[in-house]
Amino acid sequence: MSSRPIEQSFDVLVVGAGHAGTEAAVLAARLGARVGLVTSAIETIGQLSCNPAIGGIAKGTVVREVDALGGIMARATDLAMVQFRMLNRGKGAAVWSPRAQCDRGLYRRAVRALIERHQLLHVVQGTVARLLLDPQSREVRGVETLEGRAFAARTVVITSGTFLRGRIHIGTETRLSGGRAGEAPAVHLAEQLEQAGLAVARFKTGTPPRIDGRSVDFSGLERQDSEVEALDYSWSHFWTTPRRDSAGTRHPAQIPCWITYLEKPGKKLIEERYRESAMYGGAIAARGPRYCPSVEDKVLRFPTADRHQIFLEPEGHDTSELYVNGLSTSLPAALQMEVLRTVPGLSNVRMTRAGYAIEYDYFPPTQLLPWLETRAIPGLFLAGQVNGTTGYEEAAGQGAVAGCNAARKVLGKPPVILGRETSYIGVLIDDLVSKGVDEPYRLFTSRSEFRLTVRQDNALGRLAPLSLEIGLLSDEEARMVSTRLGDVERAVRFARDLSVSPEQVADVLAAAETSPVGQPVKIIDLARRQRVSLRTLLDTVGVGQELSPDSVVTADLEIKYAGYFERERVHADRLRRMGSFALPDSLPYESFRSLTVEARQKLAVRRPSSLAQAASIPGVGPNDLQNLIIEVERWRRVAASASHAS
Repeated sequence: MSSRPIEQSFDVLVVGAGHAGTEAAVLAARLGARVGLVTSAIETIGQLSCNPAIGGIAKGTVVREVDALGGIMARATDLAMVQFRMLNRGKGAAVWSPRAQCDRGLYRRAVRALIERHQLLHVVQGTVARLLLDPQSREVRGVETLEGRAFAARTVVITSGTFLRGRIHIGTETRLSGGRAGEAPAVHLAEQLEQAGLAVARFKTGTPPRIDGRSVDFSGLERQDSEVEALDYSWSHFWTTPRRDSAGTRHPAQIPCWITYLEKPGKKLIEERYRESAMYGGAIAARGPRYCPSVEDKVLRFPTADRHQIFLEPEGHDTSELYVNGLSTSLPAALQMEVLRTVPGLSNVRMTRAGYAIEYDYFPPTQLLPWLETRAIPGLFLAGQVNGTTGYEEAAGQGAVAGCNAARKVLGKPPVILGRETSYIGVLIDDLVSKGVDEPYRLFTSRSEFRLTVRQDNALGRLAPLSLEIGLLSDEEARMVSTRLGDVERAVRFARDLSVSPEQVADVLAAAETSPVGQPVKIIDLARRQRVSLRTLLDTVGVGQELSPDSVVTADLEIKYAGYFERERVHADRLRRMGSFALPDSLPYESFRSLTVEARQKLAVRRPSSLAQAASIPGVGPNDLQNLIIEVERWRRVAASASHAS
């Protein structure tokens, strides 16, 4: 415990105010907990540290899931969005993925404003030096900062990103201590957690250079405009409507992105001098993200590729700076400049900030329980990059779950565990705690067995019932949820009840290159056809204009893919039943001789909390699962008999 006087007492104290920390703090406050959010610099709350984009493949679904739980990422994005695109449009709406470019300054200010709406949430500036632990139970009791301030808390959520013993590398010679460019690392806290019994490992990630947009020749570059149309990231217009501008639009003025390429001259430079980079020059030994590789990795791994795509992405309305997406690097700054000037459109470019790699501590996530509480230190929760993940969205999803469960622990309520069949957040956390990581973890649709039924358009329908049940949404939001979910039912009802004549739909069917009809037919029968849009059919008969775009998309998909969805839901029900078969943490796996040696060893290390989690561990096969049920039931009978005898 601290020898310093306790300045304030909180139910939940969140360390770090990035994407994981802000979501953790907001959800804990929504549940009625008194929350302290400790950050080393209040001005950087909600900072978009790397790419100014939110969303993408699978990630955009996570943003909408966090939104359905009452989080703020989607709401802040709506207030800061300068470009929106729905990825995968050509592959069908079932795999559409929203992605938005944000104005960095507007996003940061939006996050802070959304946080300050919560009266129970208090922001404190300071750098946490150590946890306060009960000397007997080792339970969390609060934190102490480098500035000499002490705060009591019943639970603590650490979301310190890349700051734990962070070290920045630019080339092989330049090394700086920092959790982010210009910001100090957190060393004392990392050392204490390691001493307290948490296993620690190192990962690395990187960022590209930024450039002055005024020095770019855009004349030969491919322009990519926004598709913002009538779309919003968040379902809750209650938050965004008051911020409409004088023109009545929901978002800031849109800005284009630009596409260019790293071509042979730049590739040749990197091929010849890649050993000057921190990664290949031996300055960094930690593993980096496979799916967000440095430009050195791309050049060396794909030597036959003629060129590599680069996106020039705007940082915001109040700056000409551009983010050079696709050119993440740890090459020396001077060499970065040489490479940039080989890129079409950048021959006279000015580099405002050099790219760099950063090495940092993370805690292998198999040390966590499925609700993100550490096994070693009761009351301590971890979320975000400290768990070995990469990406704003993955951090936000973990933060939402950790904050919710930190508050529920204080309130004496059981933890919330999101299943793989309910959400991408459930997939993410299950993968982390069951399988662990050997490289920075990134979400993809391929990681989910339920990607047809767990989509971006139906996130609200999947998770809002849980949010309402546990008290995450206000009465006003509950009414809005009812309206939005009711829109889906109304769209399906329109399709089922209304008919169209051959003349009404002749042009629609011709445009979709599908056969005409010879007599009146129900809309639902035509909506089952590929390339025939339910929205278009409803417009043809003049109904449903008041329905939200997402609700009509959801209704359309439910009609078109009903058979596929039903098969997937049967699988999901089976997984739910497995999830309800609890595995006590004290099970003596080594004594379960009907299991294979590999299964016994892995189960003893991972300690899954359910049969579903056990099933996701590599090396635990179907026979092991069947035998595990028998062994557990036998163990329970023996334990019950021993208890009665005593």
